[in-house]
Amino acid sequence: MADIFLSYNEKDRERVRSLAHTLETAGWSVWWDRRVPAGVTWRSLLEQELQDMRCMLVLWSNNSIHSEWVCEEATEGRLLGRLIPVFIDRVRPPAGFREVQAADLVGWDGSPEFPGLQQLLQDIAHKLGPPAVVAAPAPPPVHPPPPVPVPVTLQAWLWGGAASLLMLAVVGYFGATALARRQTVAERPAVTAPVTVTAAPTAAVTPAPSASATPTLLPPATPVAIVTPPIRSNPPVVKKPNPANPRCTALLERQALGEALSSQSQLFLQQECQK
Repeated sequence: MADIFLSYNEKDRERVRSLAHTLETAGWSVWWDRRVPAGVTWRSLLEQELQDMRCMLVLWSNNSIHSEWVCEEATEGRLLGRLIPVFIDRVRPPAGFREVQAADLVGWDGSPEFPGLQQLLQDIAHKLGPPAVVAAPAPPPVHPPPPVPVPVTLQAWLWGGAASLLMLAVVGYFGATALARRQTVAERPAVTAPVTVTAAPTAAVTPAPSASATPTLLPPATPVAIVTPPIRSNPPVVKKPNPANPRCTALLERQALGEALSSQSQLFLQQECQK
């Protein structure tokens, strides 16, 4: 179903093409191409379009006023009350159409600002109503460009570089772990053997004579040779371990070697091993 049916002579086809394009741009559908589809007769197609049209524009020219087809189509449009005559040449319409007021497109050069064209568009809108809003065509989908193939040699170089970086990371990790272990061992306190201190013999202290005491004359004493026995260090006492507990044996051996035991180990040694 077309909004506008254009009735014209085939010799005026090129001028009609410009008008049809202008009407379609304004938003109306136009039937003007007279090509007949296969399997359809010209008269059946013409009758169908005449019944479905909403408005008919008959284009009076030097050619169309002598065309029986154009006059027959104009008569059908007038009977249906849908006829709008248009002059594209300065001519006298056929009998029966001279009393109908016609739009004037004589001298139209295709400009959309032509006064006669503007008046014609207003007359069509008054008869059909404003044209439907023509939706803008959707933009074509944008597809991302295909990925650029990487040469095989470049792929091998990239894989080799990635493997080298991974190897360096593993070596660095284990190196840092070993360095941290060395620093931890160096910061531990050194274990020193206990030092056995032997007390020296205490010399006898003779009280000084009192000033008020009467001096006593004693015979001269016979000198006595004092023999001091050699000082010997007592060997460490090794307690016999409790054979029922092997931990006692290990702790006593560490203590005998001079190793300092922890408070927990000393408490265990006193409670469980010295029995």
